[in-house]
Amino acid sequence: MPPVGLSIEYSVLAEYLGSGACPPQGLVEVLQRLGSPPLALAGDSQDMTAPSGALSEAPASWEAATLYPLPAAFWSQLHCLLSATHDPLAAGVNAERGALGWAQQIVAGAQSAATNGLEVSIGNEPDLYDLPDYASLASRPVGEDVAAVNLYLQIASHLRQSIAGAALIGPELAVASRWRGQLPRVISQLGLRTVGVHEYPLSACASSRAVTLHGLLSAYAANAVRKLAWVVADANAARVPAILSEVNSASCGGVAGVSDRPAAGVWAVRFVLSALKTGFREVRFHLSGGAYDPFVMRAGAVLERPLESALVALNRWLPVGATVQSLAGVHGLVATSVSSPGSVAELILDNETPHRQVAKLVGSLPVKVEALAPAHAGIRGGTLTPRHGRLRLRVAPNTVLVLGA
Repeated sequence: MPPVGLSIEYSVLAEYLGSGACPPQGLVEVLQRLGSPPLALAGDSQDMTAPSGALSEAPASWEAATLYPLPAAFWSQLHCLLSATHDPLAAGVNAERGALGWAQQIVAGAQSAATNGLEVSIGNEPDLYDLPDYASLASRPVGEDVAAVNLYLQIASHLRQSIAGAALIGPELAVASRWRGQLPRVISQLGLRTVGVHEYPLSACASSRAVTLHGLLSAYAANAVRKLAWVVADANAARVPAILSEVNSASCGGVAGVSDRPAAGVWAVRFVLSALKTGFREVRFHLSGGAYDPFVMRAGAVLERPLESALVALNRWLPVGATVQSLAGVHGLVATSVSSPGSVAELILDNETPHRQVAKLVGSLPVKVEALAPAHAGIRGGTLTPRHGRLRLRVAPNTVLVLGA
C-alpha cells in the first residue's frame, strides 16, 4: 500500500470540486503531487450525508435538518477528478442515520466515480454513537460496549448488502481500545478486507491548551500509535492488513498556530514511520476544513500548508514495497533504514531532542541530503561530500534528515 493517504469530509470535497463539470486544476495537481494517494470520503460527515435528492421534503426534526445532501453533480465531478489523478477511492456510508436505500445510492455513486479501485466503510466511529460527550469515553461499563458492538454488527450487516462486491474497510473506531476483545468478532462477521482505526495523539475537543508545539514534537506524539500494536495483531490473525484510516495532529480539527506550522510536518514523518514499524500498512491524514488540513482551497486555488510538503516527501521516501527498519547504535538520534527493490537504501536520522546532535558516517561518495525542520516550511536539500572517507552531520533540534533521497 502507499504509506500515506487522505481522508476527507464529503462536504469539504464537494466545496473543493467547485461548480464546473470538472474540478479546478489546482485540486488535480495537488493530488498528483501527493502521489495520487488513496482518497477516502469519511469523517463525521459520513454519518450526516444523504444522497442527492433524498431530502427533498422540509425537515421534520432537528436531526433531519442537520443532514448534508450531496450535490447532484458530486459523483460525476469526482469521476472527472479521479480520471485525471487515478487515486483509489474509499466511500463511507451513513450507518447512524441512514438506511439501506441511502447506502445503495452512495455506493452506486462511488462505483460510477471510481477509476482505480473502490472500498466501502459502514459508519464512522461507531464506538461513539451513543456517547453524549468525550468525558464519557472512560466511564461506560464493559457490558455496554459489548451491547454497542452487537448493535453495530446488526446495522452494519444489514447495510453490507449495499456494497455490491466492493472491499469492506472498518470499523473506523475513534478509541480502538474500547472494543478490544470484540475486534476479532467484528472483522470476522463483517468480512473486513482491511481493518481501519483512527488515532489522534493530541486532543483539542474539550480544550486546546494541551495542543502545543512542544507537545506535538514530543516522543509521545510521535509514538502514540504503538499502543495500537494489538490492532495489527488482530488483523494479522485474520490475514488482512491494518491501516490508520484517519489521523492528524489533534482531534476536533487541530489548533491554529500548531497544526498548521512546520512542526506538523516533522510530527507527520515521525508518526508515519512509527506506524509502519508497528505494522500498520498505511496512514490517512484527515481534511475537515480545520487548522490541521495539509491544504485548503480558496476560490479554486490551492493553499498549501507545511504538512502537505511532508506528505509529498513521505510518499517519495517510502515507495510502495519499501521495507522500513529501525537501526540501533546511532547515539542521540532515531535512525531508520528504508530499502526498496531497485533503489539505493535511504537512511533517515531524526533528532527528537532539543539539542543539536552530531553523527559520523563512513563513506567516500557524495550523499544527497534532505531536511525537514520545525523552523521553516518545506523540504530543504543539498549534497554533502565526505572528507577523508568520513561524513560529519550536525542535526539541528527536532529535525529530520534523509540521506540518499
